[in-house]
Amino acid sequence: MATAIKRRRHTAAVAKSKNGSNSHAAAEFPADSLESELAAIGSSVPARAWAKVPADYFANLDHYLRGAPKKK
Repeated sequence: MATAIKRRRHTAAVAKSKNGSNSHAAAEFPADSLESELAAIGSSVPARAWAKVPADYFANLDHYLRGAPKKK
């Protein structure tokens, strides 16, 4: 069974980082893909704006969008 998940090819800077994540190094995606467009949008947002995003944003998306109770 084939999977729809695409694996990212990491840059050398990401591979050298302590835990495998580096917010300043962008992953390489095929041109004209949704991932490359989202990466371009994300990289255009200033670091101060990303710092304002709550750490539990994705886990509690319904809370932040619609006011539902937070998940623990």
